Amino acid sequence: MFLSRVLSVCLLGALALSTTGCGGVDKKACGRLESTLNGIRRQAMTQVDDPLRVAQTYSSGATTLRDQAKGTDGSLRRSAEKAAGALDQLGRQVKAAADGTGSSVDSSALIAATNELKHTCGS
Repeated sequence: MFLSRVLSVCLLGALALSTTGCGGVDKKACGRLESTLNGIRRQAMTQVDDPLRVAQTYSSGATTLRDQAKGTDGSLRRSAEKAAGALDQLGRQVKAAADGTGSSVDSSALIAATNELKHTCGS
């Protein structure tokens, strides 16, 4: 239980850096991406006692972000796809830590990707 709470707190902190607004890019797309990232964070917070469910939430969230990225272009699309990749990576790390095949969870890629997305959206 301690491991699951530590993993969840670390991962949820990374997702809290999601985008908060948009500048010169598609504001609706930025808003959808922001909403998706916030939804992933909220859902994962309800699963703190089940790291495998958290991992699945991140994996599903990555798929959703990729689908949303298809409706964008340029730097916004690249940023959204990078965030999706970071969510996938984090989901694999959480799963590995939960089943004992991995020892660490590193949210730095997700933090960097969400900061890039935030910058792309002009916030």
